[in-house]
Amino acid sequence: MTGNPLQKAIISAMPLMPQPLIWRFSRRYIAGTELADAYRAVSELNALGCTGTIDVLGEDIDSEEQVAAALALYREALDGIRDNELQCGISVKLSELGLRFDVDGCKAAMRSLLESAREHGSFVRIDMEDSSVTDITLEIYREMREEYDRVGAVIQSCLHRSRQDVIDLVASGPTDIRLCKGIYLEPQEIAFTDPDDIRDSFSDILELLLESGARVGIATHDPLLIDRAEDSLQRFDVYTDQYEFQMLLGVAERLRAHLVEIGHPLRVYVPFGRLWYNYSMRRLRENPTIVGHIVKNLVTRS
Repeated sequence: MTGNPLQKAIISAMPLMPQPLIWRFSRRYIAGTELADAYRAVSELNALGCTGTIDVLGEDIDSEEQVAAALALYREALDGIRDNELQCGISVKLSELGLRFDVDGCKAAMRSLLESAREHGSFVRIDMEDSSVTDITLEIYREMREEYDRVGAVIQSCLHRSRQDVIDLVASGPTDIRLCKGIYLEPQEIAFTDPDDIRDSFSDILELLLESGARVGIATHDPLLIDRAEDSLQRFDVYTDQYEFQMLLGVAERLRAHLVEIGHPLRVYVPFGRLWYNYSMRRLRENPTIVGHIVKNLVTRS
């Protein structure tokens, strides 16, 4: 976690605060608690020239009943995307499909979801979680892409292993990768901790992906990385169907509008769900500067 001492102190105190108070500043970054909220947010983004990805908040479930409930919710999301004629896909964490307690069951659930997505003509992004499940997540992605066309994975530039993972992925078949810095706190033995090292890894992996012909989601709000990415896109003469910039709901909206205005394809991740609290805390740990806006908002509202 970066940030000044005051920001760190406020973040450390967040778990002691009432959840309704935390929701007051989290709701900018979360569409709401229900699917209707996600549909509304995506519709507004589509009107602004952005595509969307609905992200159902929830992970590390521990029962078959919860897996069934998650699948039902994702299928409902796919129905709503079709019925509302939204330009939108979905993103799923494998731990939400039982990865941590039943790998075979998780694979079966993922196939079931991809069958539904195929029927709807929708794209599914397999999200990346912490390093304890990187191997199995990429293994499942490899299996799924042999059977389904519209499925992608995520690579985190903070991990030392990520460059080799990309080399292996592109060597074994068509690849669709969302490249991000990564938000999980990982040990120095396996991850870069210096922000410049993480940026350099991001730019290096992006060029590797573009040169290999993979389709890439350039997931960053970092102006420096965006400038570097634009240089790489121009140098490799990349068509707009091979890449898109990706951002999170409620973040860097002026920069997002600028990228759309100059012709870049841009997708916004739209998280929703009743399990919004853990997501909010991760966002704060990733970007402690948000704390300044929180304090300002609270003072203004007071």
